[in-house]
Amino acid sequence: DEKCPKCDKQLSIRLGRRGRFIGCDGFPECDYTRSLDEDGESAAEPEVVEGRTCPKCESPLIIRTGRYGKFIGCSSYPKCKHIEPIEKPTDTGVECPECHKGTMVSRKSRYGKMFYSCSRYPDCKYAVWNEPINEPCPNCDWPILTLKTTKRKGTEKICPQKDCGHSEPVEGNEEGG
Repeated sequence: DEKCPKCDKQLSIRLGRRGRFIGCDGFPECDYTRSLDEDGESAAEPEVVEGRTCPKCESPLIIRTGRYGKFIGCSSYPKCKHIEPIEKPTDTGVECPECHKGTMVSRKSRYGKMFYSCSRYPDCKYAVWNEPINEPCPNCDWPILTLKTTKRKGTEKICPQKDCGHSEPVEGNEEGG
């Protein structure tokens, strides 16, 4: 028996494509919604990130939950759409071989798998699955090689260029994985 804070109509539990949520009975005139947690209880107010404000509009930043997990977003959404990941990508120190302006950083795909992409994304879309190293390919002179570990061959340096196919074992790779 809760009233909508926007229009004073009744709130009820509804079912959407991402599960259950609380919505206003005045929909579509009123668009108020609030998420439910796993227990079906009303989710707590969004957690405010202490000491941080939005770089675009100076509003407080809050921790939100989206389709791919938690992230930091502006509290004045949808007016301001600033978002950033909770886990910052870690820099590998390897220069991007495509644009030569950014560096390769490790990120997580939407399925949780690690990959490495240019820090200048979306301006540069270069990305590889294996960890890049600052070593040019002896076959095709591509500026980087990547480290690939398999059960069959162990860890080896491979060229990320599809048409090259260069691979060499990593020296000192006696330890088993």
